Amino acid sequence: MSTDSGATQIPAILKGEQSPPSDSALGSKDYSRLPVAVILGAAFDDAAADVMMKASAGIRPLPWLRHDKTKPSPPLGPEYGKAMVLRIKELLAQLEKEGKMNEEKVHWY
Repeated sequence: MSTDSGATQIPAILKGEQSPPSDSALGSKDYSRLPVAVILGAAFDDAAADVMMKASAGIRPLPWLRHDKTKPSPPLGPEYGKAMVLRIKELLAQLEKEGKMNEEKVHWY
């Protein structure tokens, strides 16, 4: 997903649109449940994240999770994916425990 497509697709998904515009065949395309967070990978820098967050501002408050490049990570491959999933799950559990799942704010995983 590019920054521009994210700035179009994410707001549509947050609004609950069942057929948001898409430039990819990836994903389940099941939009029957609203998301609990937006998770951005390491490819998105501050400027890209800002564009997408501004396009989505005020639609539905939820946490925006961004990759913390200062934390050590395994090399790209299966172990990298497993490590990122673990970090994300731990952060989501922490945010839920702290009552922060309805805050439109960046959190780092």
